[in-house]
Amino acid sequence: MYFYAAVCKLLLLQIFIAQEQIFLKRLWVTTIPYWAVAYKSQMKRNRMVVKLVENSTFEGIQNGEKLLTVYFLSVEVPVWILFFALGVSSDKEIVDLIDYGKGDGRIENLLFASIREADEKCKAFRRGNNALLFLEERIKGVQFPPPESINECLDMYVFPNIKGLKRKARYLAYMVKVLLLAYTGRRKTDNRDDFRNKRLELASELLEREIRVHFAHARKRMAKALQRDLYGDRDVRQIEHYLDASIITNGLQRAFSTGAWSHPFKRMERISGVVATLGRTNPLQTMAELRRTRQHVQYTGKVGDARYPHPSHWGKVCFLSTPDGENCGLVKNLSVTGVVSTHVTEPILPHLFDCGMEELVDDTTSVLGKKDKVFLNGDWVGVCLNSASFVSELRNRRRRNELPNQVEIKRDQIQEEVRILSDAGRILRPLLVVSNLLKIKESKSEHKSFQSLLDNGVIELVGPEEEEDFKTAWGVQYLFGKEGKSSVKYTHCELDMSFLLGISCSMVPFANHDHARRVLYQSQKHSSQAIGFSTTNPNIRVDALSHQLFYPQRPLFRTMTSDCLGKPGYLGQSKVLPKSEFYNGQNAIVAVNVHLGYNQEDSLVMNRASLQRGMFRSEHIRSYKAEIENKESSEKRKKPEDIVNFGKIQSKIGRVDSLDDDGFPFVGANLQSGDIIIGRCADSGTDHSIKLKHTERGYVQKVVLSSNDEGKNFATVSLRQVRSPVLGDKFSSMHGQKGVLGFLESQENFPFTKQGIVPDIVINPHAFPSRQTPGQLLESALGKGIACVGSLRNATPFSTPSVEAITDQLHRAGFSRWGNERVYNGRTGEMVQSLIFMGPTFYQRLHHMSEDKVKFRNTGPVHPLTRQPVADRKRFGGIKFGEMERDCLIAHGASSNLYERLFTLSDSSQIHICSKCKNVANVILRPVSGGRKIRGPYCRFCESADDIVVASVPYGAKLLSQELFSMGINLKFDTELC
Repeated sequence: MYFYAAVCKLLLLQIFIAQEQIFLKRLWVTTIPYWAVAYKSQMKRNRMVVKLVENSTFEGIQNGEKLLTVYFLSVEVPVWILFFALGVSSDKEIVDLIDYGKGDGRIENLLFASIREADEKCKAFRRGNNALLFLEERIKGVQFPPPESINECLDMYVFPNIKGLKRKARYLAYMVKVLLLAYTGRRKTDNRDDFRNKRLELASELLEREIRVHFAHARKRMAKALQRDLYGDRDVRQIEHYLDASIITNGLQRAFSTGAWSHPFKRMERISGVVATLGRTNPLQTMAELRRTRQHVQYTGKVGDARYPHPSHWGKVCFLSTPDGENCGLVKNLSVTGVVSTHVTEPILPHLFDCGMEELVDDTTSVLGKKDKVFLNGDWVGVCLNSASFVSELRNRRRRNELPNQVEIKRDQIQEEVRILSDAGRILRPLLVVSNLLKIKESKSEHKSFQSLLDNGVIELVGPEEEEDFKTAWGVQYLFGKEGKSSVKYTHCELDMSFLLGISCSMVPFANHDHARRVLYQSQKHSSQAIGFSTTNPNIRVDALSHQLFYPQRPLFRTMTSDCLGKPGYLGQSKVLPKSEFYNGQNAIVAVNVHLGYNQEDSLVMNRASLQRGMFRSEHIRSYKAEIENKESSEKRKKPEDIVNFGKIQSKIGRVDSLDDDGFPFVGANLQSGDIIIGRCADSGTDHSIKLKHTERGYVQKVVLSSNDEGKNFATVSLRQVRSPVLGDKFSSMHGQKGVLGFLESQENFPFTKQGIVPDIVINPHAFPSRQTPGQLLESALGKGIACVGSLRNATPFSTPSVEAITDQLHRAGFSRWGNERVYNGRTGEMVQSLIFMGPTFYQRLHHMSEDKVKFRNTGPVHPLTRQPVADRKRFGGIKFGEMERDCLIAHGASSNLYERLFTLSDSSQIHICSKCKNVANVILRPVSGGRKIRGPYCRFCESADDIVVASVPYGAKLLSQELFSMGINLKFDTELC
């Protein structure tokens, strides 16, 4: 119970990121570095590889004779010997088991070469137990041989999921056949980037793997402790005495705090990027981070095609939402309707037998003939005579809810296989079943939930393999009429084309009209940085840092995803209101114009009166935490005078005017930089107070006192700042058009229309041609029509209204067809000759604010070792002047400025050099004649103070010479009078 509570407490702070792993329960056919088919497993001893290698007698000859070998239990033997060890009695039986089919001369030569190789390695392997003895001799000769006998090894380590040696031999023959089919071009090699070959590990798998590692560690420690009491006269005590539960608790806490997680199959290695702190800037960011996946690669520079979209991503993974940089293409986001399957606990085998499957025989003599193989989660469980009717019956059972709806059924007609998957980690997506669409018509009046449609077979979850068997229409309109010249018989239909995108992407209006890079910027960057209303209980939360928008608004347009995320009360009615908290911004009147040159490039000009009315005003809350130890726990370990308590004392490090006697500020206190926010002191008088940095200030919102599980009392104080937009703050539209506020203009100086409308934001016209985002212009034109009570409101990607429909709506409302308007100069009242495009556009305020980034320094703290300015903004540090900046000043020839930057304002100092021996002279206290002592520079090599000169050098150079001198390396300086 305590263990569960500890895990839940950790999960409140951090989330798991789904990990992409290779699917191990499938035969892997590869060509690099040689032709091979592999049976993979997390346990190294369970792995088996059948290879196609060059004959040693023809080594070095291109396209020489090839033969089959098998690698398992760290030995490589001819595959023919392993067949006989598994109970096959003749060569003909092996050839019949392989059942390659066609009389291909290459395959016959390959099999003959494999038989000759087996004869050379073990001449009498066909008689008696010679094949077993040969295997036993080879296996026992490795460096770490297994302790089991050869029969136990074959039973435990060769295909451990299959019971019976004859069935194992049949599966080995299937492996050989798969390799030969791939070698002759009748079967494709496996692609690591295909989602049929991947599984997603979610929280349950990751936690189970980590707990399993720590349980093994605790068991080893318990065995060692128990072993001590088994010798001599000691008594064996209760089991609780030997089991150290803190190993598991501390191990899990370490994994969550450091992010280093156990490797999927390498015991000693750890991987990072499994857990992350949940972002709380806005609800959309929180939702998007919970639907993120990550693929681990060994070297980020050499990952092949892993970064590129694969056809199997269609509908399951968003092909736009991915970060730019080193994780591009490796970190993905699930699509809107993408679902990760869980393990199906219901037994599937009885259904398979009911539908006509026959059990796999446990012998090597029966010929399967034209029967198709049936695989359940990679295991060969049986055969069926008519795979088409077998698969059809299974799918009908699934649509009737007799089979679990997450079971995937694939019929591979070319390979004559039926693959049924019910394991966890597959990405499924819902599709409409065309043959069952009439069921919706029958019950159109009553409200249907998604689960009810799934239970009735109107919608079914389709996996990456099964989807290849279907013909899917892009929309309902494709089901009626003809596509091109001939009608297509569709089996399934997409719910909506926008569901192919992720949540962030599918909420972008007119996303299919924008350049893909701009949609990526909005979905991956701006949507997660936009200030919204992240929680409904901000008054009782104590987040370390949070932003709240004062007046969040719902946009004028709607998308299909926002409708689906709407409130349940509105679903199924004529008015579907989108869930507003997934949009984080406000509707601003945006004009595309040039305004006095203050909106060049990405700059924005904003209306000062709009900001004074509250547009884009937000609240910035920062919390400060301090801990003290309880009296009960602290008195045992510390002296009474060293115990730290909350309290107010006259501090030397900051002002305490706003603190009460208990050391906490009163609610509503106005704290400035340098003030003490939480007072702590020891009985000995030592000050342990928490001080505000020079960049921090605000009003006290709340003070919280509590205690944690470790027996420590803590206090948290939250500071509130109301922030109106100022110059340098960052804004963005929904189309990746980011901009920085460059000028605040008074409302009376703005151009205005004949209705008296004044823009809130003015952006530069040059933002559109190169960025290729006509979607923002369409959104503005559509919003203008909606504001004038237009009927068109939908801006769903791939289902947007045509440009003609939007222009007609504007024209009916009395505006110009293209949204341009006649404006009048606010300063002179004259009519402006050019027309201005103006309309409402949804804008977001991002959390990049100039108040959090402004950095200035005249003098300030320096590093105690190098005497160069420190680097932290909160510590009044300086801005780094690096090599590239130095190169610019060199190119400009500004040598005096360069000297000032890199020397005078950094770490200027002086050293004394003896011009005679060119060594550094030390400043020492030395005796002189007359019994006096003087302090000054003195050369110990020349034993003189006559030829010493003073040189100005950076303190870093002086420090380097001293550090080299301590290593026995002496620097000599040439001096010259300037």
